[in-house]
Amino acid sequence: MKIKNFSLAIVSALVMIVLFGGCGTGGYDENVLRVREGTMYMNPSVTVGKAFDQFFSDGKWRSFTSTENELIVEFKGDCSWYNAPAKMTVQFLLSGSEFELKYIGINDIAMNYFDSLEILEKVLSEYQP
Repeated sequence: MKIKNFSLAIVSALVMIVLFGGCGTGGYDENVLRVREGTMYMNPSVTVGKAFDQFFSDGKWRSFTSTENELIVEFKGDCSWYNAPAKMTVQFLLSGSEFELKYIGINDIAMNYFDSLEILEKVLSEYQP
């Protein structure tokens, strides 16, 4: 009887680890993982997740459906921008298995599309393995 209870406790503990540990995915949902593990043409040799982890501090990822019924993956993190602390928001639009840049805001100020591309290129190109 003690062996059965011990086995049940072990199985329960393993189930809890899998449920709360995110199965080694960092707790990210599949949409966030698609972006984090994906690459972009600006630097196809580094994943978005690795570059963002290195460039930003206190990064948070989430995915949601917008009011326009678009699937969005959003990143918010802290960085230094023009030698001052800044909070950056980056949104990616998911479409099938592809994703593209949708929005970048710095300190809640929206960047235009061309500035956003330059910012993303900077983040991806500064990655050091």
